[in-house]
Amino acid sequence: MSKLLEKVLLTNIYIQPLQFSLGIIANIINIRVLCSRVLRSSPCTYYFLAYSVFSIIYTSLICPTQFLRGFHIDWANGKIGCKIHSYALFVFPFQGNIMLILASFDRYCSSLQSLRFHSRSTIRTARKIIAIGTILSAIYMSPMFVIYNWNDVSNKCVHESSTIIFTYIFSQVFLYYILTPILMFILGLLTIHNIRQQSTRTGPLTAFIRGRRTEGQLARMLILQVSVHLILVLPFGVIYTINSFVPSTRTPVMKAIRYILVIWQQCDYFVSFFLYVLSGNVYRQELIRILKSSKRHNASTQSIVQKNGMINGVPV
Repeated sequence: MSKLLEKVLLTNIYIQPLQFSLGIIANIINIRVLCSRVLRSSPCTYYFLAYSVFSIIYTSLICPTQFLRGFHIDWANGKIGCKIHSYALFVFPFQGNIMLILASFDRYCSSLQSLRFHSRSTIRTARKIIAIGTILSAIYMSPMFVIYNWNDVSNKCVHESSTIIFTYIFSQVFLYYILTPILMFILGLLTIHNIRQQSTRTGPLTAFIRGRRTEGQLARMLILQVSVHLILVLPFGVIYTINSFVPSTRTPVMKAIRYILVIWQQCDYFVSFFLYVLSGNVYRQELIRILKSSKRHNASTQSIVQKNGMINGVPV
């Protein structure tokens, strides 16, 4: 084991609890705010909600895994653990990525003036698409159960070498790290172009329409999230591609670099909260409203408890 790998594993002991807390708390807050009446009226919100759910699941898996590795405990060791680990730690980020693609397409459709495209951007359609996308992505990733096996000689979880397996891995790399970033980038540019054109045509009065203002802010939130998502995810994609197609690169040093990039990629699963607060005024308003409502509820509850305590002669 290289010294760099030892340092990375030791660092995980301190970093992973922090990332776990941020990931869980940030996404729970996201879900609570996105479920508000104002934001829930847009189909794009449902893709954000699905992304938050997948982020919670992935965080609940990857953080304990990385933390235990700091103590040289790896549940991927063994025939069963190898297969489950390979599937679980790839399928949920992939599903989250699909939600961002679907949200990008939804924003693009919403930014068009054509009723034919607007008819697709409905809440009912969004729910169906989320369910279908989740099921299909889970099926697409199922070969991970087969191609990864535990090697008793090297004591490593490695994938088999064959033309079919390399073709499947290439499809993963192409879909996740090449095609989806290009689609996100193109759809983002087209959405910005359409929004600017609509603002020019319809005049300044529509800026005061609450529904359109919410839609525009959701578009900004998504574009910012997609940009940061690509920055955080693509570096791991490079190292994953190299390790998959060049077995000689699976050295302790490269393994340490891979773990470092996993830590970097994990930031993608809690940073969305801060991006939403930064870019969405409607999100900030709903968050403040929820916090104030919660504070009033706590104060009211405390007042009732104190009143009952005085009535019953029980000191509080």
